[in-house]
Amino acid sequence: MDIQSFFKKAQERKITNLQITEKETVGSMVEIINGKIESFKNYDHIGYQLKAEYNKKTVKLSTDYLEENILDLIILKVEATDTEYEDEYLSKKEIIPKKERPNIDISEEVKILKQLDSFRKQYKEINKLTTYFLEDYTNTRIVSNSGTDISTDSHLASFVVEATVGKDDKVTSFDREVLTTNKNEIDFTSFTEDVIQKVIIQSSKEKPETKKYNIILDSYVAGRILSNLATMLSATSIRNKVSCLEKKKNKKVFSNLLTILEDPTNSKYPGYRLFDDEGTKTIPKNIVNKGKIETYLYNIKEAKIKKISSTGNGYNGIGTKNMYIIPGQKNLPDLFQDLKDGIYITDYMGAMGSSINCVTGQISLQIFGFIIKDGKIVSGLEPSIMTTTIFELLSNIQEIGSDLKFTNTTSASPSLLINQISIAR
Repeated sequence: MDIQSFFKKAQERKITNLQITEKETVGSMVEIINGKIESFKNYDHIGYQLKAEYNKKTVKLSTDYLEENILDLIILKVEATDTEYEDEYLSKKEIIPKKERPNIDISEEVKILKQLDSFRKQYKEINKLTTYFLEDYTNTRIVSNSGTDISTDSHLASFVVEATVGKDDKVTSFDREVLTTNKNEIDFTSFTEDVIQKVIIQSSKEKPETKKYNIILDSYVAGRILSNLATMLSATSIRNKVSCLEKKKNKKVFSNLLTILEDPTNSKYPGYRLFDDEGTKTIPKNIVNKGKIETYLYNIKEAKIKKISSTGNGYNGIGTKNMYIIPGQKNLPDLFQDLKDGIYITDYMGAMGSSINCVTGQISLQIFGFIIKDGKIVSGLEPSIMTTTIFELLSNIQEIGSDLKFTNTTSASPSLLINQISIAR
């Protein structure tokens, strides 16, 4: 059933407001191991998020199709809930027409990835080289029975390399990803060579002494840690008193060097969106400005509770797009020189059942990376435990790198030079 017919059937059932978010995704992906295709997939999917008002109650549901039985489910869901929640619905806006989707062809990238296996053969230490490429187009369209019809889209490419050294219980692997809006910008060769060289160095590891170190968080690690701020700054977390940043708005809690911007309107970055999933227009905004928290993040529901406007962060609850730390001037080798002696952290995982606690701000991570001496990488780091807090980590920033990199659509960071963080072996 098409959308207009669906609206007509909804009107017959006295569903007074109906808003449909249609997400269309098309793409291709390939995984190649040691020069041979391990998997290849084309995908094409349309899904719908519905928000509907019936008897002055609002309910939401997801579906892969639009048929009359979905309208019956809406009515049943309203009758089964005691919630008197009333939502906001988009008033008629200027139409933003849906774009014609691009033709996605990754045949050239498949050839390139196969050829990259020649690097594995040049290094006798490397026994496995896995490369992965994905090209993905997503269109988000919001249509309502009041005449709204707006659309926003994104076209992304992702390249991942993982190299492995060793056998049995002495295996060392290192991987990196690049996410971009322009696949022609990817330097497949140098990216792969860098991963191979790093895994060879990392295969020879040193155990660090338990103490406080000056460290560098790689952009990949810093971006992952930054993503937790979306939960900490969520108006839902603040209202429920489950955030360590409660009562911190308009207060300086981090380093003067730290400014965090969210800009979904920047089409050069992968989280580009003209509006959030609720249809609220997105705008650039400082979330943290020189260490001071300037805003919490709101969707429509939380904004109505506070009687303010949504900040345009209505993504499956509350989330961010293109949230990033403003880069500095120094590249990564410059940060190594400033560090002199310390630890370069390139990956982490949760340690002992804990990771990053958004309620307390406590951080306990099993870290991986390299030992830096005299400004140079000299060896790998035996897996170690970093313990700190989000306040200490982001307050002890000494330098911010220039190497801003996105590996997802929500958050990103340059590399960060941070002083005096506890590392235990």
